[in-house]
Amino acid sequence: MFLWSCGSADIADITEETGEIEERAENMEILAFSLGANCYLVYGENSKKACLIDAPEYDGEIMDAILSKGLSLEYIILTHGHFDHILGAEAFKEKTGAKIAVHELETEYLGDPEKSMTYFFGGGTVAADVEFKDGDILSFGGVSLEVLHTPGHTKGSCFLICDNEKIMFSGDTLFKDNIGRFDFYGGDYGVLMESLQKLKSMEGGYTIYPGHGEATTLKDEIKTNPYMR
Repeated sequence: MFLWSCGSADIADITEETGEIEERAENMEILAFSLGANCYLVYGENSKKACLIDAPEYDGEIMDAILSKGLSLEYIILTHGHFDHILGAEAFKEKTGAKIAVHELETEYLGDPEKSMTYFFGGGTVAADVEFKDGDILSFGGVSLEVLHTPGHTKGSCFLICDNEKIMFSGDTLFKDNIGRFDFYGGDYGVLMESLQKLKSMEGGYTIYPGHGEATTLKDEIKTNPYMR
């Protein structure tokens, strides 16, 4: 049971309820799960190849979805290396054979229970199979996610962007009307503000799926989020 979150700039309670929301986009399906932090099962509707964006814990509902839909999980992509986004990664890898992918600057978090804060839950480390950097593209089943490095919450925090569908997975960099915490190891408020400025220059009606809380849009965040003014 999670008792607190490293997501919000203010310490927040985490729900114990697991929910599933389905959103549809052309050639791409998204199943959203709330497991303390949000995680997203993304797949090509024709190829049935998939990725899991963040893995807060191993969850049977997610495995049931993978199996019932006949999906092949290619990647477990971590938006950053904090405990509430990585604790289930190794178990999903063991069950599916998927490769764990993370920004190259996050490997020090994955290998250090103090930096990842998994020591609150008995320790544990995660081994990355793929290390990516800004501008890299991860593709599976006709779906492509481009990496946008957005440090500030952690050194290697990233957005994952599907430009064709105008969808962003923001991890703990940006939430609806809020931002991620910057008071843990590797966090930096000034750097986080610089990361948000990158987003303000982007055009198009992007939907944002964050690491905590409800979905939003880039347009709304630029307009109403106090940290993006």
